[in-house]
Amino acid sequence: MGKLTATSIEVSGLHFAYDGQPPVYANFNLDISPGSRCLLVGANGSGKTTLLKILAGKHMVGGKDVVRVLNRSAFHDTQLVCSGDLAYLGGSWSKTIGSAGDIPLQGDFSAEHMIFGVEGIDSVRREKLIELLDIDLQWRMHKVSDGQRRRVQICMGLLHPFQVLLLDEVTVDLDVVARMDLLEFFKEECEQVRTINCNPNVKNDCSQ
Repeated sequence: MGKLTATSIEVSGLHFAYDGQPPVYANFNLDISPGSRCLLVGANGSGKTTLLKILAGKHMVGGKDVVRVLNRSAFHDTQLVCSGDLAYLGGSWSKTIGSAGDIPLQGDFSAEHMIFGVEGIDSVRREKLIELLDIDLQWRMHKVSDGQRRRVQICMGLLHPFQVLLLDEVTVDLDVVARMDLLEFFKEECEQVRTINCNPNVKNDCSQ
């Protein structure tokens, strides 16, 4: 894990609007410390996913100092994501592994092939995630259910240790037991001074 800063996420005077639409955020400020577990709540269409994508560097907003993650520009510093220090798991991401859009790929490959195909991974962390998510390494990715596919995708997304993790309703396809186990894992990660910002799909998860 790289050098920690006093602030994991810092947003200063954010203004953001989609073309032809009223502002989603105007003069918005945010300061999140390392080790935090933050829950983002609001009505449908209130801009929760938009904010997470901005923090993940998926939207360019103002100058380099408007949105900073680990004291680096979320949009301009591509090394943030490439290094694994900043990780984003969301709905659009969930369709990029083992599928093309909403259509499963026809290639017959296993969960083991995908998970063990990620290089430079701590084998202990990998085995822990496989066990925690109850993944059968023999699952064929073109035949799995949505819940099974999501488990593999979450595992792959968490293989690299992160400093900041942004989650956008990634537990939607998981059963209650798997969801609670995953939240316990996130709690342990935060105890290592990592930061998690979550847009949950189940309000009962908040107590975790």
